[in-house]
Formats: sequence, C-alpha cells, structure tokens
Amino acid sequence: MAIASADSTSSSTAQSGNIGVGFSIPINDAKRVAREIIAVGPATHGQLGLSVCDRASGTSSGFTAGAEVAAVTQGGAADEAGIKASDVITELGGRSMTDASELSAAAREQAAGASVKVTFVLGGQQQSTDATLGAATAG
Repeated sequence: MAIASADSTSSSTAQSGNIGVGFSIPINDAKRVAREIIAVGPATHGQLGLSVCDRASGTSSGFTAGAEVAAVTQGGAADEAGIKASDVITELGGRSMTDASELSAAAREQAAGASVKVTFVLGGQQQSTDATLGAATAG
C-alpha cells in the first residue's frame, strides 16, 4: 500500500502529511503475479485487444453503464470472441463494468491466457461469449 503525502518544506507555514489518497493492490492479484514471476520470470496481464470509451453524453446509444467498444484489434481476444465496434461490454468474468477504466483494469487483473465470460449488448440485445485473453507483459 502507498499513501500520497504533501511535500514538506522548511517554511513555517507549509503543511505536510497524509492528504487522504491511498493506493493498494488486491492480495489475490499480488499472489497471482508473484507465483507467475517465481515460475516463469516476467508476469503477464490479460489483454482483450480492443479500445473502449465511456458513454458519451447526448448520444443515442441508450446505455448508461459499461464500456463502448471503439475499435477491435484484428486477431485479438475480442475479435476471436466475436465482439465488434459499438458493442457495449457490461460484464467481464462475472464482474459488472461501469465504465471503460473499470473494464481495462478488470482485464489486466487476469493472467494472459485466462478464459473469461464477456457479457455485452449488441443491437439492444444482451449476449455472452467466452474470450481467451491475450498477453500484455508487465515491464
């Protein structure tokens, strides 16, 4: 865990200390990464092979939560699973997605090669498919 702190200076009017922002990594994610590093060296993270965006206000897409697929990488996990641009991903691995950032984080929490259920909306109809995630190597 890391906690952001304000800078301290020698000035008598300066303040320092915790500013109330914390960062942490879920233990199950840390354990998976540690096991992978020990077993094979570099750790990997799952990758769907697409770019997503949040719902743009004023659009007629009709969705309020999820991540709209802007583009799909040819041959990537999303492409192989049949996901197309303009689909709206609402769940990944049983976890509800509220926006594009949450989807990106959820995919990266998985190991490369993991199979996850993806729920998405296509033409107003909810559909599900399994996707085998590609690899994004951690640097």
